[in-house]
Order: sequence, then C-alpha cells, then structure tokens
Amino acid sequence: MKILKLILKILGFALAAAFAFLIVFIVSFNMSMGDEFKKDRFLGEYTSPDETHVCSARIAGNGITAPWTVVAQVKGKGIFWKRTIYVAKHLDEAIVIWLDDRTVWINGVSLDIYKDKYVSDISITSEP
Repeated sequence: MKILKLILKILGFALAAAFAFLIVFIVSFNMSMGDEFKKDRFLGEYTSPDETHVCSARIAGNGITAPWTVVAQVKGKGIFWKRTIYVAKHLDEAIVIWLDDRTVWINGVSLDIYKDKYVSDISITSEP
C-alpha cells in the first residue's frame, strides 16, 4: 500500500511538472512569435485618378501556419463599407496600378472595382 501511494505521488508530480513545462512553453512561444502570427502586414493605399476610391493592400497569414495571402479591398463612392476585390495565396507583395477611375490592376489582374473579384491560389507576376 505504501509503495502504491509513493508511485501515485511520483506520477502526480511528474504530470504536474509536464503540465507546467507545457504552459511555460506556450506562453514563451506566444511572446516571442506573437506579433508575427497575429498581425496582418499593411502594403499600401492607392488612390484612384479621380480621388474618389482607395484600394488598400495587405498581407494576411503568417507564412508558417497559413500561406501568405495578398488581400486588396476598395472603399469609396458607391461602395458600401469595404469591398474585397482581390485575394491571392502564396504571394507576399502587391503591385497596384489604377488604369482609370473604376479599373485597378493588381499583380497582373485587371478588375472593375464595382463588379469583379479575383480569388486564386496561383501567384501572378506579369506586368501591365
């Protein structure tokens, strides 16, 4: 009986130590890598030629647990809140050029800001 209590006591201390180690590991990992995992990276804002719309581009994801994803959204006259017009995985940069007052070119894709939306897993690098 005494041996069983001793074994249970040792097992309890070992489990408590393993649990404490796990908690310390998770907290220290989040402190060291937390900013990289939690925040999107802002790439820029691009104003239309008539200055009525703004296209903002950012990188979502962290490249480790999720692929880099470029997301572009437009806001301005005739658009309620923000409209996502471009989502492309496996990219970490965006080239944004306004072609006219309602057409924007993003990484090789020409989009009408009121009608079009582009979603892809393939990276595109052609020039306009």
